[in-house]
Amino acid sequence: MRRRTLLAAIPAGAVSVAGCLSTGSEGADSESADGDDRRYEECNREIVPYDMLPDPIRTEVDAAREDGYEAARIYLAEAMDIEGSYVSVDGTYYDPSVTETDDRKRLTLRAVEPKALPTERPVYVEQLRDGERTITVSLTAEDGTTLIDATRDLHPGGEVEFGTVRRVGSHDLRVTVGDEAEAELSESVTINESRFDIRVVIEDTESYVTGAVADIGRCQFDE
Repeated sequence: MRRRTLLAAIPAGAVSVAGCLSTGSEGADSESADGDDRRYEECNREIVPYDMLPDPIRTEVDAAREDGYEAARIYLAEAMDIEGSYVSVDGTYYDPSVTETDDRKRLTLRAVEPKALPTERPVYVEQLRDGERTITVSLTAEDGTTLIDATRDLHPGGEVEFGTVRRVGSHDLRVTVGDEAEAELSESVTINESRFDIRVVIEDTESYVTGAVADIGRCQFDE
């Protein structure tokens, strides 16, 4: 299980989340996992874009995408959390890993297909109508893959998780209340790095989708 955690306190709506900044003095004073001086400070993002990386790390990534990259030191492992983040190159997500033999380290990149986030996004439902209601939630990817298909009997008040989703893209969300043949709510929802969860609110006169969304800042690697 990957260990990157989400910002749990993000409220619903747009919130600005700054990227991880690195300065020359911070890079010189920080230590790597091996006790050496760090060259870069870790970027605290789930998806680290290739075009934000410094040239020395791009060289590592380019070589790793071909046949793997070996060196005494892997700078990518200092610039990002390789256990909890992915690298994105030309729209493809890669899961990095580093293995060590003697004094040499090897960086490999595995393409993530279908494209998915390292951390799951929960889908919640809040039922505010009188009495117990049977709620069915389905979430379907563009290619027809069922991501969530769950039914719960909910009393008024409180949020209940109906499942989680990691797959990136625009998915068809359908929510049915009771035994109605037609979905009470049907719309497209987008899952990406800035979407932290999906929340469905069922009120007396309407149902709608909300959730925590953030503006993800750039990673800046100053040397």
